[in-house]
Amino acid sequence: MIYRYLRGGAVHEEKAAPEFAQHFDLIVAGLGTAGSYAALAAAKEGVSVLGIEKNSGIGGMGTFGYVDGYYYGVEGGLHLEIDQQAEAMREEMFVTDVEAKKYIMEKQLEDLGAQLLFEAVVTGVFLEGKTVKGVSVFSQGKLSNYSCNILIDATAEADVCAMAGCELECGRDSDGKTRPYTSVKISLTKEGERTRTNHDSGYINQYDPVDLSRGIVWAHACQLLEEFHNPQNRVIFIAPQIGIREGKRIVAEHNITMEDVLRGNFASDPLFFAYADFDKHGKDHALETETLQDWYVACNLSTVCFSVPVSLKSLIPKGHKFLLVAGRHLGVDHDTASLVRMKRDLHKCGESAGVCAALAIKKGVEPAQVPYEEVKAILEETGCFNDAHFVPPRFDDRYRRMEIQWLQDPEEIKTQLSTDMPGIALYSCKLLGAKISENLKDWLASEDEMLAKNSTIALGITGDPECLPYLREIVKNRDSFYYKDCRRTNQLRSAIAIYLLGKLGDAESVPLLEEILCSETEFEREMYRDHLEPNYMFNSNRNFNEVYFQIISQAAIALTKIISKNPSIRHKGLAILQAAFRDDRHFINTTSLPPGTFEYESVNNIKNYVESFCRDQLKV
Repeated sequence: MIYRYLRGGAVHEEKAAPEFAQHFDLIVAGLGTAGSYAALAAAKEGVSVLGIEKNSGIGGMGTFGYVDGYYYGVEGGLHLEIDQQAEAMREEMFVTDVEAKKYIMEKQLEDLGAQLLFEAVVTGVFLEGKTVKGVSVFSQGKLSNYSCNILIDATAEADVCAMAGCELECGRDSDGKTRPYTSVKISLTKEGERTRTNHDSGYINQYDPVDLSRGIVWAHACQLLEEFHNPQNRVIFIAPQIGIREGKRIVAEHNITMEDVLRGNFASDPLFFAYADFDKHGKDHALETETLQDWYVACNLSTVCFSVPVSLKSLIPKGHKFLLVAGRHLGVDHDTASLVRMKRDLHKCGESAGVCAALAIKKGVEPAQVPYEEVKAILEETGCFNDAHFVPPRFDDRYRRMEIQWLQDPEEIKTQLSTDMPGIALYSCKLLGAKISENLKDWLASEDEMLAKNSTIALGITGDPECLPYLREIVKNRDSFYYKDCRRTNQLRSAIAIYLLGKLGDAESVPLLEEILCSETEFEREMYRDHLEPNYMFNSNRNFNEVYFQIISQAAIALTKIISKNPSIRHKGLAILQAAFRDDRHFINTTSLPPGTFEYESVNNIKNYVESFCRDQLKV
């Protein structure tokens, strides 16, 4: 038997002949948003369960993180009953939902015979080949070994999967960064009502103890500083657990990609349906994938919601048989990770993993060998699985509620391209490609400015170079118009045009990009005084110049793409990039907040990427 364990941030391996203190059918590592329901679902199926949790109680971000509400996801499954019981307890006993949920879930697990270890952590994994046989656990000041038939990694950070040697991915392709993390502040209003505020606090490497500690202290300090400058409510406390939105993700037997989601290429045997928009957070869109930017930036469709079927294959690390995951580290790409991470959905993810594990244990087979219809029947009974949860893409909020139908008719496309909400028409043009090109070219010369400029963008999305002179003109005029498709994160027309110039590798736009990035008078342009007041549809942050940042960030990354596609301008292009970030003027022009803040680090991500790109190019 092999023992694999983490020490000093690295995985070590040695041969072992362990003595196990106790055997359990199932061990669940992590009793947070997903793991608590994995343990509960399995215990309800009658198997013996050991739950291991680093906190002093159950529930993760829904309890210790104090995120007591929901953002999308679909009701259904065991969590619905827990929520109802917590609400009743709150009304009767005047306790918070958070404390009620902890008590209810822990009591249910104990009543079902599950054993729970709190303030404990898995330190290593015992394996025979790629089959997990047990874990070592640090608890109450000592190490103990426990064996199991199946292990569920519900740590959210893929800690157990890393120890087990699973293939992992982390962050976005451009710079490895994960989504910004958040902290939660609980306050009392002047009317005596309790309120909660989420605050994007920056970027964090939660796998580095020093950076994690710094992030926690910094997030709490920023929350208090904000309250000092804007004293509207009385702070009661700041949630002890910060909200880390993304970490390592497994390479699963089936990974769900954003392309799958957009094209509807889904598994036919789902355990549950996730439901949300691509809630990416972060302002540095220029560093995201082309797939996401075509959707989120160029077509301005950031708040469109999708149903995503998740099958068991997305919960099984590739090549492993008796190891499952439950949580945001399931098998998805970086883009889809922003959609398949909502609390309701992760509750259902945990419940699904727990049921699959329990049935496999009772049948004496691998989880992948359990008949799908048997799993489905149990999940249907609790409401975790429901065919009605799958719906077509849609806008689904108070600002705009409608199902999306992609357009085929040129006249319908023309009508929508003539408005300030052209997103559906723009993406329809991407899908149609060359079939709509001639129409778009005809509309470029329209006297209707909205139609002409939106047709330019549509041509750019389809990859037609005939749009390039028109895109350059939009950028030259520093158009500060932003679209209105969404309730938030609407995109700036000039920034879209710059993105498309980069996507198409337009070498003729280099002087224009140089002017944006290097001119001492660029910031004096009137457009950078537009939209400074907080505005949820475009920029909700008083301390951030959204217009300037989107222009500068897209220009810098567009230039890196142009250099990569046009070796002949490499020397000039690198000189422009080096000059652009030689001083801190882009930081000063974007935000008044200091290093470490989410706002400052958004600029820093662009700077770091550009500097890394230049170093790599100079080695060639």
